Amino acid sequence: MSIGNVVQDFLNRGLECSIVNCFIDRKTCGSQTLAFKIKEKIILIVTDKEKEISVGKFLHYFKASPSKLTKNETREITGHPVGGLSPFGLKNDLKVYIDISLKENDYISVCAGMKNYIVKVTPKEMLEITGGKWIDIWDN
Repeated sequence: MSIGNVVQDFLNRGLECSIVNCFIDRKTCGSQTLAFKIKEKIILIVTDKEKEISVGKFLHYFKASPSKLTKNETREITGHPVGGLSPFGLKNDLKVYIDISLKENDYISVCAGMKNYIVKVTPKEMLEITGGKWIDIWDN
């Protein structure tokens, strides 16, 4: 169960985790996690769900065109479904990149491993828990 993996990830780090059902208010989750394949490597990018990833910036950072994983690949590699993809509780150790536009928020709300469920973390917690890296990837 994906939500269970997210909770366990937090517990393994000695952190509390509060998961919220956002079925009624979809605006609660302001970010999205996307999975990409770059040659043989899989990466995750967490970004504002209202923004588009810049192909030019993607090429600059990763020296390859963006190629999203299929639904089946996403579930198989991350352990989470598309629509519920979380940077936490991953099945495999993946590199996580976080768009700098999220850095200004008090909290970042991301999917918690299942559609309509979110977990809120501070930008600092997001960076520490995922081992992520800030990048400027959205098309402004």
